[in-house]
Amino acid sequence: MSRICAVDYVDHVGVAVKSVDAALDFFEGVFGIPRVEAKDLPDQGVRAALLEVGQTRLELLEPLAPGTPVGRFLERRGEGLHHLAFNVADVSRSLEAVKAAGLRVIDAAPREGLSGLIAFIHPKSTHGTLMELVQSV
Repeated sequence: MSRICAVDYVDHVGVAVKSVDAALDFFEGVFGIPRVEAKDLPDQGVRAALLEVGQTRLELLEPLAPGTPVGRFLERRGEGLHHLAFNVADVSRSLEAVKAAGLRVIDAAPREGLSGLIAFIHPKSTHGTLMELVQSV
């Protein structure tokens, strides 16, 4: 298979948690990762925090309600890896390329996220892991 879209680097790893505050306490207490402010993203149904761990970022996602995508994820699978995010130069172009290649997408168009412009590729098209395309702003 030829390359469909160019990935610059892994932007972040998303982790679904029951409580962002409890997870922040854990990462600070166990690993010494400085605490950051969490932000509500009502359009995505989450309260999220983006931790800097050297050159890597870890996004903690707490559902704002049980019926949200992350709420349903926690109900089915429990806490843990939610998605893997790749940084791309142009999220619109990358999203169109994956759609043209026949991959199933969650977002028809890019939208604003905690890390910049984002769009998700369905895990049924990506070997079972939700993938996020991120264009830093």
